[in-house]
Amino acid sequence: MRKIFLYVSFLAVTLVFKPEAAAQKPAFRDESLPIAERVEDLLGRMTVDEKIDLMRATSPANERLGIDKYYHGNEALHGIVRPGKFTVFPQAIALAATWDPEMLLKTASAISDEARARWNELGEGKLQTAQFSDLLTFWSPTINMARDPRWGRTPETYGEDPFLTGEMGTAFVKGLQGDDPRYLKVVSTPKHFAANNEEHNRFECDAIISEKQLREYYLPAYEALVRRGHAASIMASYNAINGIPSCANPWLLTKVLRGDWGFEGYVVSDCGGVSTLVEDHHYVSRKETAAALSLLSGLDLECGDSYFIEPLREAYRLGMVSEADIDRAARRILTARMRLGIFDSGKDNPYTKLSPDIIGSEEHQALALQMARESIVLLKNDKGMLPLRKGKVRSVAVVGINADACEFGDYSGEPVNTPVSILDGIKAVAGKNFIVRHVPWDSDTDGKESVGLAKECDAVIAVMGINKSIEREGKDRDFITLPEDQVKFLQQLYRVNRNVVLVLVAGSPLSILWEDKNIPAIVNAWYPGEKGGTAVAEVLFGKYNPAGRLPVTYYNSLEDLPAFDDYDITKRTYKYFEGDVLYPFGHGLSYSEFRYSNLEVADNGDVVEVSFTLKNAGKHDGDEVAQVYVRLPEYEGVAPIKELRAFKRVHLKRGESKVVTIPVRREDLRYWSESKGCFVYPEGIPEIMVGASSSDIRLKN
Repeated sequence: MRKIFLYVSFLAVTLVFKPEAAAQKPAFRDESLPIAERVEDLLGRMTVDEKIDLMRATSPANERLGIDKYYHGNEALHGIVRPGKFTVFPQAIALAATWDPEMLLKTASAISDEARARWNELGEGKLQTAQFSDLLTFWSPTINMARDPRWGRTPETYGEDPFLTGEMGTAFVKGLQGDDPRYLKVVSTPKHFAANNEEHNRFECDAIISEKQLREYYLPAYEALVRRGHAASIMASYNAINGIPSCANPWLLTKVLRGDWGFEGYVVSDCGGVSTLVEDHHYVSRKETAAALSLLSGLDLECGDSYFIEPLREAYRLGMVSEADIDRAARRILTARMRLGIFDSGKDNPYTKLSPDIIGSEEHQALALQMARESIVLLKNDKGMLPLRKGKVRSVAVVGINADACEFGDYSGEPVNTPVSILDGIKAVAGKNFIVRHVPWDSDTDGKESVGLAKECDAVIAVMGINKSIEREGKDRDFITLPEDQVKFLQQLYRVNRNVVLVLVAGSPLSILWEDKNIPAIVNAWYPGEKGGTAVAEVLFGKYNPAGRLPVTYYNSLEDLPAFDDYDITKRTYKYFEGDVLYPFGHGLSYSEFRYSNLEVADNGDVVEVSFTLKNAGKHDGDEVAQVYVRLPEYEGVAPIKELRAFKRVHLKRGESKVVTIPVRREDLRYWSESKGCFVYPEGIPEIMVGASSSDIRLKN
């Protein structure tokens, strides 16, 4: 009997410790299971404290369950900021000026390729320990409406129009997150939800906006990025809307975002945003109340690592929130982490194969150059001053504050490759055909050297503009002209040489009245990225035909605008402003001439097809950005003058004609009825206007 017992015991031990049984993985590690099932398994294994640890931007490792730390948050507006060096593309406002969603998708895809490549290089994040420096979650893009040129973060945006922003932003989100049916490449987090438009009072700002204007102007870009871009995350803003801080606004975060739009991702606060409920808005008096109210309103993750730690734990102990409330947020966060593949072996994840060799690669440099080319806007070109031609111009003076500098704008990384200044680009592109002379701005304190050089040369290229000392996060502008010393400098140059080309390096509209009246040629280069100098030079010397278009209105002066804190959009932007402007939304010149004819409009149910013939009647190959504006046949309230509802960037060789067809989605032909509390779709076809800018309409139905 004893022998039988020992045999049975030995057999049992052998069965228990069979290698395959010992290697059995928990369900959340089983890659064959649906993500939802894996997430529920992991949640079921976690304590409340461990779940709360998931709900902070710097989420610590869980050694008990073998889960690595996870740091949310990095920036990728126009290239990755950190850690290390990356490709620096043109600033976001410049990307918008391309009016080219297809190229923007490629750009965003290159950015996220570099992110994954660096993540792989750093041991899938294990070797990266700095806060806000990991590489799978990006707080980009910025899709707030650039409603006022004073706003310091205008350069981070895609401009003043919700439709253009929605189209460009959707492309950017898709490029970042990738197109794999199973895995996210990275998480894109559009920000700042919503109506975040002032820096000087951004922590306590209370934007008073009607629901109609929210639905029609301030929110549509977010809706597009949620519905069509499938953004995996959204960042709530610091400001309040109609008295309720965004981080604790259930109407915004739950009713609209999740209920109306079907958002399934997670919502993160702006950094320190939950604390503003107590410290800035004075909306509540206790940290525990702020944490509980934010969670119950729809906030899932805190950037700031403060209120969603001990205050939230205390709120749970006091019964202010339930474990189910915590589970809801933790579930959303874990779902995104699962979709990134960080709980998987990586064998089936295409993004684990990306090599760090692609960072700053020749392909990405070429893409940075092309985006810089496409973004450049020719604002003025009297009497064919540009392009500069051999025979007509032999010697060129290159002067100005931004001539030999590389201004990238805010939230910029450091380039892997040596960036090209505009001066360097001019020297390289001009070659032996032109004599290029230069006086450094810093050494020419009063301008007497630059002016002397201008007097001696056939033409002057004055590279002026602004930088982060004037416009950035945390700093609004109190003037929209060029700095006074730059205006005086230009006037000195113009007195001795009328052949001046003004190149503007800036991220937002400038009121350049004297310059527009007197300077024969003006080029807007924005903050053009690491290859910007080459792109600008190619435009100046005719190697590239410019076709960038303004994503913002250039007003004559601040006197044309209402108070900065007046959010009534019927007083602003091309959609409503009826006064004269310096340069209209959508404006941009070419070295060629494009003609529009034969407009046809067909109602095909879900879309209205707009077709017309476009001809390049000039002497240069080039791109034209055809823009389709509409005016609805009925409207409730102050009707917009016109609204952009479609566009297409078209390349035509000189003399070439092409029939261009652009679909207008039926879902974009609507207005918000406050009396009915919903969107209304008027019957019939609206007035269709096709043209080269918002004020240059060539065809109407």
